Amino acid sequence: MAVDSLGLPMALVVTGAQVQDSQPAAVAELFVRLRQMLQRAKQRLGRWPRLSEVFGDKNYRGTADMWAKQMGFALRRVERSGAGGFERLPKRWVVERTFAWLFNFRRLLFDLEYKISNSEGMLWIASIGMILQRLWPKPAS
Repeated sequence: MAVDSLGLPMALVVTGAQVQDSQPAAVAELFVRLRQMLQRAKQRLGRWPRLSEVFGDKNYRGTADMWAKQMGFALRRVERSGAGGFERLPKRWVVERTFAWLFNFRRLLFDLEYKISNSEGMLWIASIGMILQRLWPKPAS
C-alpha cells in the first residue's frame, strides 16, 4: 500500500499470502498504480501533483529501486539503527498506522473475499469511510 503523509491510501495491491510485498511483481504493480493515480490527478487538476520521494523499509532494494526510478520516484529506505527492542522509525509507521485504522472496519479483519479484486474494493471502501470520518467526525455525546 502506498499512502500519503496523512495515512490516506493512494495506491494498493492485494496479493496472495505466499507473496511478500517486496517481491518484484508486487512492487512493480504498486508503482504502476501509483503512477496511474498521479496521471489521473493531473488530468483532473490540470497540474502534476508533487510526489518525488517514496519511503520503504530495507526489503525494498534491487528491483524496487529500478522500478522507482523508471516511474520517476526516488526510493528512500528507512532502516533500524541496529539497537534491540522497539524503535519508532520516522515515515515508516505511517503505513502501519493506516493498516490499524483500516482494521477498525470489521469486514477487513478476516479474509472472506473470493476474488482479489473484491478485497481491493473493500479496502477502497474502507478508505473512503476513513476520509468521511475525518471530514464529518461523530459529535461528542
